Amino acid sequence: MSTKQDRSREDEIQDLLDSAAVGGYEEMGSEDSPKLKQPAPLKKPGLDSPGAQNKANTNALLLSFVLMVVVGLGNKIFQVLQLIPMYNYPLFVNLLTTFVYMPLSFAYILPMMRWGTLITKEATEIPKYKFAVMGLLDSLAGIMQTLSVNFLANGSLVILLSQAAIPVSMVISRWLLKTKYRTSQFVGAAIVAVGLVIVLLPSFLHSSDKTGSHPVLWAMVMILSCVPMCLSSVYKEKALGEVEIDAVYLNGWVAVFQFLAAIPLLFPSAPAAGVPIGDLKHNMLSGLKCLVGHNTYHQKHGSIHVDDCKMSPVYVSVYLLFNINYNILIILILKYGSANILWLAMTIMVPLGNVAFALKFVPNHKPLEATDIIGLLLIMTGLITYRFWAKLYKRWQRRKVAGQPLLQQNVAPDSPFLTSKSSPGGVSTPVRGISAHVVRKQRAAQSRQERWEAERMQRGHSALGSTRSPASQNGYNGPMEPNSEDYY
Repeated sequence: MSTKQDRSREDEIQDLLDSAAVGGYEEMGSEDSPKLKQPAPLKKPGLDSPGAQNKANTNALLLSFVLMVVVGLGNKIFQVLQLIPMYNYPLFVNLLTTFVYMPLSFAYILPMMRWGTLITKEATEIPKYKFAVMGLLDSLAGIMQTLSVNFLANGSLVILLSQAAIPVSMVISRWLLKTKYRTSQFVGAAIVAVGLVIVLLPSFLHSSDKTGSHPVLWAMVMILSCVPMCLSSVYKEKALGEVEIDAVYLNGWVAVFQFLAAIPLLFPSAPAAGVPIGDLKHNMLSGLKCLVGHNTYHQKHGSIHVDDCKMSPVYVSVYLLFNINYNILIILILKYGSANILWLAMTIMVPLGNVAFALKFVPNHKPLEATDIIGLLLIMTGLITYRFWAKLYKRWQRRKVAGQPLLQQNVAPDSPFLTSKSSPGGVSTPVRGISAHVVRKQRAAQSRQERWEAERMQRGHSALGSTRSPASQNGYNGPMEPNSEDYY
């Protein structure tokens, strides 16, 4: 067998797995290797040389990473700040932040369905009840998170508690998808869980002055909100399978059903928000007035606080602006860049967000306590271990045995170097449905590699001295698509 040809084949497979991008694919291959779909590079007019093109790609990805961190951090900060002047109206805020996605999404969907090609016929034939299930689960997660953020009134704690999605998603995907995880992922999730316990210690010892209730109650609600959120992500993966679906089309329909589900959820949510069910209509109207800066309550009335809506138009508008751009950036990064950029940016946002809410000029700022710092360090260690340890170990192992082709390396079965076909590329859904695309694409790529390797060994591929896959030897020269057994 030609070592040079083997390495070429392995480099193609590794590039496909490392990129794990969504969309923007171009075919590449040769007579001796099956065509692989590889993310198309970001092209800049006037750049023809490979070196100049690579430099342009690097600069574009670096810029997208910086923008993702800045916009994502603004999204996290103003998610908390918008509820300070809107404290009496979390139910209204939840409806508003869901509603804005409908006109924005369908302003793209309708013309694209009529004149474009990105929304395929296969996607439009997906039964709408599947979107309804996704919308219901997202709506449950949304109202639980909005109430928790409102009554915790601690931005640093909110950011740290949201990382509970990692252990929660592992349990759910293991239960429903029979997902297999690497040792490093179990270790990372365990470290995150320990960090969360340390962060919550002060909550068990002190009562909340703002709500009059133990803050651990809302901390538990925040953690439990990860359950419907992760169920939604898992359902997206199972219900959509390998259907190529435009992310905006998916988000638009999910937003419709999420908004419809949020309306009946107002009634069980009202008592939790301190609003009598009979006052729901008045609370919604008062929330609309507060949105434009007009106060309704000028003195404390039961659990209702005195309104201070002066900054509501600014905070809510800035949050919506950040949130919309956050969605757009995620779509663009996954389409033209790499999922690893997204996970790295999301990881860096955690300590930056905690520091931001400790700054004195930030409203409702709180100094970082010793337990916050220790918990933050542990959670960051867990996040890095969960998301990046296996990939870093794999690259180190490849360099260590650089003299051998990748598929001929002798690696122990329990080594984290091996990639499980069921290992997800990420955890919770950052925005509606987007991460499901990443997970499905990564698993499809992993399944393609593992099936090709298994068939190669079974048919004595090495002895034949050919670098073509068994499928291409039989006349097929396209990308090998995973079947349902391999996929899940």
